[in-house]
Amino acid sequence: MCAKKKKLMTDYEKKLNDECIESHHRMIMHHRRAIIELSRKALMVPEICKECFDFNIINKSQDS
Repeated sequence: MCAKKKKLMTDYEKKLNDECIESHHRMIMHHRRAIIELSRKALMVPEICKECFDFNIINKSQDS
């Protein structure tokens, strides 16, 4: 087996790498916020059912 010597990164490559990491970090934070927002929207929608009401709803337009 031969061991490959790692090539050192140039200053430009280091800067580019750091910018990519920051870009991915911002994207992750954006997605986290979007997930939280959507989760909150899903929780805020109340479930309405006929059993929830203590009275009868009469539609007089159908009484003909």
